[in-house]
Amino acid sequence: MEIVLLNTPPAYGQQIWVDNIKYMLDNAGRQYDVIHVMDDVVHGSVYDKLVLFDRFRKGQYLFFDLDIAITGPIVHLYTTKFTLLNAWWREPAHTPLNSSIMSWCGDHSHIYEKFNEDPDYYMVKYNKGIDEFIYHEVEYETYGKVCDTYAWGQCDMPITLYNHYRDELWKHECTLSVPEISTDPRLKNTLTQKYQMSIG
Repeated sequence: MEIVLLNTPPAYGQQIWVDNIKYMLDNAGRQYDVIHVMDDVVHGSVYDKLVLFDRFRKGQYLFFDLDIAITGPIVHLYTTKFTLLNAWWREPAHTPLNSSIMSWCGDHSHIYEKFNEDPDYYMVKYNKGIDEFIYHEVEYETYGKVCDTYAWGQCDMPITLYNHYRDELWKHECTLSVPEISTDPRLKNTLTQKYQMSIG
């Protein structure tokens, strides 16, 4: 079972974001074998999430956005089919999906291959992000109510999304101490990093 994270500037790019996820996962039961971190920019912004499907093809994967709080087990989130969140907490708007948590097993590189046929076209057509791209272009499954969200005033579940409110994340008792975060892209670590951690 492998965790996959995307840590790219300008929104992220500092090691503290990865350390924080690892800290929360370890305190919640350490239900993973390894953490992979992609930190190089390919297309930019959230569209680089799609590159993960090309790079990670052989294992059982679970992706988390970096701006989430984790206080409970995650093993139930591992799936065999490509699965992401149904944004049950809000109106569907341009898409009913949310890609803050995703899971897949084996080769799902077709998701990236579809996007990479014409990235500029898809980034214009789906300019609000990859959730809309997945909704219209990809076969997927959705989780049930496995998390809640800070933005909608719900912080009672073992996983809470802090989409668009990431500064508030550091006030959560399960996280590391408040760091000094910089969004300067010159501070990006260009090496892909990997933590090895045995379960048990």
